[in-house]
Amino acid sequence: MSTRPVDHLRRRLLALGGAAIASNLAFASTKPTVRIFIVCSYSRDYIWSKSTQDGVNAGLLKYGYLDKSDQAEKLLSNDAVESSRAVIRKSWMDTKRRNSRSEIAITTERIVREIRAFKPDVVMLGDDNAANYIGNQLLGTKIPVVFWGINGLPLKYGLIENLDTPGGNITGVWQSGYYKESLELLKRLVPKAKTFAILACDSETSRPSVKMLEQLAKRGVLPMSLAESVVTNSMEEYKSRALALSRQVDSFFVLNHDTLRDAKGRYIDMLEVGRWYLENIRIPEASNEDQFVKEGMLLTANDSGFNQGHLAFEMARLILEQGLNPARMAVRTPDRGPYLVNRRRANQLGIDLSGSMYLIDEIIETSAALRR
Repeated sequence: MSTRPVDHLRRRLLALGGAAIASNLAFASTKPTVRIFIVCSYSRDYIWSKSTQDGVNAGLLKYGYLDKSDQAEKLLSNDAVESSRAVIRKSWMDTKRRNSRSEIAITTERIVREIRAFKPDVVMLGDDNAANYIGNQLLGTKIPVVFWGINGLPLKYGLIENLDTPGGNITGVWQSGYYKESLELLKRLVPKAKTFAILACDSETSRPSVKMLEQLAKRGVLPMSLAESVVTNSMEEYKSRALALSRQVDSFFVLNHDTLRDAKGRYIDMLEVGRWYLENIRIPEASNEDQFVKEGMLLTANDSGFNQGHLAFEMARLILEQGLNPARMAVRTPDRGPYLVNRRRANQLGIDLSGSMYLIDEIIETSAALRR
């Protein structure tokens, strides 16, 4: 079976620099210039944010809102780009590091001022905090808004009336999560695994995923039994409970671990947490997103960041080009991404993949947390 390299998403962007873009450019002069403002909840170096922006950029290129692939690279590096059809700006909330109420309030006020000064034709909001804090400031305005990456049902933020007919100026894409599928893949690779525990930070992102896994476990639809959930922002507690549980359960389900802090309250980068985990835990793990497998975790049935960003732009395009009203655009969730397995982690755990390649869509060869 052939495998795709880890950077295939970025190459997909570059591949769009050919015939499809040329075809769009032929009509560019007849289409009006539009203004698109993008807000991301996190930071430029966050793996998930890179994947979602790759998806948005692929949509911008596919539909001619960027003229060529180097404009996509410019947007990635400069947070601003102008093409023959669009003026695009991006702003970052960085709420993994700056997540106190006062910090989020200051960031929200700043970005809302930027949006109002920019006068966008559409605003795109990436992930929970942007959707919640920026979205609620824009709710009820004349600005169409499309979100992506909300974990769990987006009804929780009061942005929409229901999933089929949002009712206002906001619609978008949410993460249904492929938790059951991820555990099923783990069970097929490690048939002896019968129990698992959840490891997660205590964040806006993790809590809905923990709740969903616990509900699935109660319904008895998972291939393994849930023993315990660890939800904490204390690195010391995370370490001690992970080590203790690794001697009691057969596997972990690793969710976000990007808001942990040390005993002095200092923020600990996700990859530092991941490095500790990979160097000290010797049982297999499932995860729910490709970012964790790229980090070095074993596997996922990917709730793809690329697919989230791309589908969100598909919806934004319908607003820009066809004048669709967000109030009547059903909230959507994209199809599952590929089954991903990290070969380095499999080798570390002594898992032989040779007889299981038919189960795997993509192999990841490197570990971002281990810097190789």
